[in-house]
Amino acid sequence: MAFFFTPKKIAIIGATANPRKFGNVVTENILSNKDRQYDVYLISLKKELINGLTPYQSILDIRDNIDIAIILVPAEAVEEVVDECIHKSVKGIIIITGGFGEIDQKGKQLERRIASKCNKAGIRVIGPNCVGILNQDIGLNASFILTPPRGNVSFITQSGSFGAAVLYAMKNEHLGCSKFANLGNMVDVSFSEVLEYFNHDPNTNVICMYLESIPAGREFFSCIKRVIPNKPILVLKGGKTVTGMNAASSHTGSLSTNYQLLKSAVDQAGGHMIEYIADYATALKAFAYFPIPQGDRIGIMTNSGGTSVLFSDQAERFGLKLANFSQNLITKMRPYVIPLVKMVNPLDMIAGAREEQYYHVTKAMLESDDIDIVVGCCVITPFLEIQWDEHYRGMVRAWNETDRKKPMLPLLVFADNFPQIRKLSEKEKVTAFYTPYQAAYACKVLIDRMKYLKKIKKEQK
Repeated sequence: MAFFFTPKKIAIIGATANPRKFGNVVTENILSNKDRQYDVYLISLKKELINGLTPYQSILDIRDNIDIAIILVPAEAVEEVVDECIHKSVKGIIIITGGFGEIDQKGKQLERRIASKCNKAGIRVIGPNCVGILNQDIGLNASFILTPPRGNVSFITQSGSFGAAVLYAMKNEHLGCSKFANLGNMVDVSFSEVLEYFNHDPNTNVICMYLESIPAGREFFSCIKRVIPNKPILVLKGGKTVTGMNAASSHTGSLSTNYQLLKSAVDQAGGHMIEYIADYATALKAFAYFPIPQGDRIGIMTNSGGTSVLFSDQAERFGLKLANFSQNLITKMRPYVIPLVKMVNPLDMIAGAREEQYYHVTKAMLESDDIDIVVGCCVITPFLEIQWDEHYRGMVRAWNETDRKKPMLPLLVFADNFPQIRKLSEKEKVTAFYTPYQAAYACKVLIDRMKYLKKIKKEQK
């Protein structure tokens, strides 16, 4: 699998200068990265220059050995091109072209024939009907989707367009991606193989997946059991209902895997089965930005009583536990709140609380042995000359000064479109949540991960 993500020499078959074709997008994505650590060979029947390079007529015209060939020619020409790749003894092929098993039985027969030929030749295949792969480590975006910011999340998806949408969401939240693979119709390379590769990748800390079917169920479940102790896995399943299953069949030509069986297997393995698409980004943010807590006690501060009440409702819904404030913690926090404030959890500091109050109270909670997770609730108030980002600034400053050892989740209600918040998030490499549900769900997945790790550690003794 490594040669797909760390190739030395890549051939793009079907490269073109026409910006209206996928071959152009993939070519531009690869060639536009000036930091790329591999050689690129363009192949096109047309003799026109592409990005200043003269293309070859065939992969067989290239003298050097090729690691991976990216195929972008029309479906009816793919088999002939694959035959040339076999003759060239490439290591791997990525077939981005669609029009195979997702269309009809004739397409299924064609992709099976291609897979069989490659299998006999010892050549691995990703696709067909996929958007490609990327590896930020070597400046490789062998796909027709945007190049995301660099980070520690790696993503495997059966649907290319949904994968692209998740990368948009990640970029919007300043979440970086390490590696990405869209497997399409999965005639050869499987989820399990890519999972194993990500498991041993030092730059992957979180693995997320979107799938509709699992052809090799036992292999997949054995694989996630091996990977989850090392890295959290988030799974979103398409095709939960009869209607969804039918849509999945027309989408990649595969039969959708039973949802309840998959959920049971993922839950038992210690993974995170994500029910709703909105929760996907929330869970990703939680694991990408925060350390795993040592316990499950949550400390809450707020300048809005209603917000803390709504968060508490969601906390109870997820079975979360609020911390009890010790007298020592109360003594540390008391100088920074007005006398009217009741020293209970949630701590309502009243609407006039400013940056300094948030800074000192956040720091006291983070340093307290009573609390494992801090949730800083805030409604940004348009009075007293309060700056839009000052409460957030105070929380982040306290988190930085305590070396980010505990999760500190800012809950900035409906402030996701405030430019000051976005700017501070990007500058400080932090995140925030914008509804009580999001913050509570983030706490839940972090606590679930903590309990799982403690469980396996106990079992290993």
